[in-house]
Amino acid sequence: MTDAAPRPAPGLDRTTVGLGVLLGTLAAFTTWDQWAIWSTKDDYTFGYLVPLFAGYVVWDRWAESRPLLTGERGFVSGPSHPWVVRGAGLGAFGALLIFAFGTAGRIMYGTGPAPTVLMAGGLTTFALCLAFLSARGPDDTAPAAAARWRLTGLALFPASIWLISGPFLYLVDNRIKLELLSNVTELVSGFLRAADQTIRVSGNTIIFANGDAVGVADACSGIRSLSACVFAGAFLAALFLEGGPVGRLLRGAAMLVLSAGVALLLNIGRNTYLAFHALQHGSKSLDADLAGIPHGQPGFSALGTVHDLAGNVAMGLALLLLLCLLPLLNRLGRGERSPPPA
Repeated sequence: MTDAAPRPAPGLDRTTVGLGVLLGTLAAFTTWDQWAIWSTKDDYTFGYLVPLFAGYVVWDRWAESRPLLTGERGFVSGPSHPWVVRGAGLGAFGALLIFAFGTAGRIMYGTGPAPTVLMAGGLTTFALCLAFLSARGPDDTAPAAAARWRLTGLALFPASIWLISGPFLYLVDNRIKLELLSNVTELVSGFLRAADQTIRVSGNTIIFANGDAVGVADACSGIRSLSACVFAGAFLAALFLEGGPVGRLLRGAAMLVLSAGVALLLNIGRNTYLAFHALQHGSKSLDADLAGIPHGQPGFSALGTVHDLAGNVAMGLALLLLLCLLPLLNRLGRGERSPPPA
């Protein structure tokens, strides 16, 4: 007798492939819409990485996602309640309508808050509902609820990252930028007064005793570092955080909050350094290199101006801190492992 040949792994059905192509088309339209933001807003140049990073996470998780899409992997749990499945179907259909309205508005009226929010929100909702509905059970049986939610969790980052790269500008940026400028000005001026410096504040401008002044707005409100750190934190969380679905979700949420905190703290430190540098060397020194050579002059440093160098150093430190947070968050909620029995 000869051993039976192993059964070939089942492939993706045509419906799943077709819906995947539709999802890719929606992502392409969303990229087209948000490209206008990325190319005109210095605070959102990180957006060019969003399609690449989203695609990379899908590729990185494909080995785990594919068995859930083909029914090769099963879970010991009951199927989802019918009303949950119907709700996901209605959510997917509604998301397509929302996306269609956003696309029509984008074509007719150009860029703006409404089309971007509708398109990004429609894409995110459709992708998550589609992931929930696309799970398959072994041998064409009803998929387990755990399989549906696991597949939805795997799609969370590539589906939701579009909300940071586009609508964040309209929903968060424009609302908090002035508040950030005001708070940073207060903190930096407080540090200067604690160092026995005589200053006065006019709006977001700090005026020194010698009449020179530096505007906090020139040193950036912190929106760029905030948006970039939240994006980087979300990407790192998607790749490196461990645990079950609930544990990874909680750790991911903590990572986003900590990413925003790291960005804000480093931005305060950067602005404080720039204020003290301007106090000692004059406000015009911020547009020169550390040696005081103006931009464009012979011998100008490859590190750039003091202003740009401080921003680059702050972003580098932010990335290092985010990397250091990963092992700490992975230990969160986990007790000491007992040694295996002899």
